[in-house]
Amino acid sequence: MAGKKRSHGDGGLYRIRGGKLWRATYTYGTDPETGKPLRWEATARTQSAARDKLEDAKEEIRTYGAPIDKKTRVEEWANSWLETARADLDPKTAAGYASAIRQHIVPVIGQKRVSAVRPADISSVRAAIMDKGRATSTARHAHVVMGLIFEAARVNRICATNPVEDAPKPGGRRKAIVKATRGAFTTEQVVKLLEAASRMDTALGSRHWFKFMTGARQGEILGASLEDLNLDDGYYVVNWKLESIPRKHGCESPCGYKRGANCPDAIWDVPEDFEKMHLHGAWHLTRPKSRTGRVVPLIPQMVEALKRHIETDTGPNPHGLIWHDGEGSPIDPKDDAAQWRELLVAAGILTPEEAVPGGPMTGHWARHTAVTVLMELTRGDAQLVGEIVGHSSAEVTAMYRHARDSERDAAMAALEKAWLPVLEKS
Repeated sequence: MAGKKRSHGDGGLYRIRGGKLWRATYTYGTDPETGKPLRWEATARTQSAARDKLEDAKEEIRTYGAPIDKKTRVEEWANSWLETARADLDPKTAAGYASAIRQHIVPVIGQKRVSAVRPADISSVRAAIMDKGRATSTARHAHVVMGLIFEAARVNRICATNPVEDAPKPGGRRKAIVKATRGAFTTEQVVKLLEAASRMDTALGSRHWFKFMTGARQGEILGASLEDLNLDDGYYVVNWKLESIPRKHGCESPCGYKRGANCPDAIWDVPEDFEKMHLHGAWHLTRPKSRTGRVVPLIPQMVEALKRHIETDTGPNPHGLIWHDGEGSPIDPKDDAAQWRELLVAAGILTPEEAVPGGPMTGHWARHTAVTVLMELTRGDAQLVGEIVGHSSAEVTAMYRHARDSERDAAMAALEKAWLPVLEKS
């Protein structure tokens, strides 16, 4: 008996391969660039299965404007997404995303179809990371990267929803503990640190002072240039930061080297329009994380410390950096971190046994301290403080702020005063 005749707009259902398979087709619009019809099709072993696929596709088109791509796998899409995203990413950020994709995401869910990934699959990536003995921060980073990957897939109709949104975020209680371990120095500790720094040579001492007095990031300090320093009016303009940029293959055909850095035609692994200035080796000056041109006021004591340093700096300085090594090259961040630990020991804040790589009180504590003090002095003006230290939002500034003992005491005293009438009646 003949089947029911399908109306225009219902889509097509017909036999193929000598009746062994059924094909479902549906035209859902016209390509605005080529003018050709946009056509969806799928095959199934039975007519009912083909009809089910057709109805699912039509529902997806009504909901999302186009059928969901059910063929693309996670590895293929993640690498394609990263290649497109690189144009808007800092090289260090892009390298971190690539590492998370290569080491943690692809080995676990890389061969799954993007449209088939569920929240449980997202959680399995986290479990695999923790099974390797990696830190919770690594799992959180992979979670963030997956969120970006699958959100882009949702927008491009490769999946209907973002499964990361419904997957539990790594960290939880552990995250709160980690955050609490990063704090700010007390006033007494800051005095000891500044005194210890003042006993060092002018170059090293002024660099340590700069950390506390400006709240600048490590890369911004190591990439600070004399050209952007105005000691007459007492301010510094943050235009650059120091960054190591890797090299990648630039050859059109395989050169035989596995590492891109060894390629005879190696090129810097950044987008074509990425703004940078090459200094030495892999070191470059690149634009800062926050807005370029951020003006940081300098207190008189900081100005004097910088003047003494510049007057006594007679070594080679081909790149015009405020601070550099003995040969005029940029200071390696690892060396800067080691010198920071030496300062903590000299000030009696840490013992030599405690002052080890990865130990407590990194140089970022100076930034947290500067934010805390500025927030107290400006009566909590997060926007103003954020403009000085280069935060993207007031919320970020609030995260960096740590209440000082005097503030806690004042807050509790105010609370006691507010509740005193009630307490006296009880």
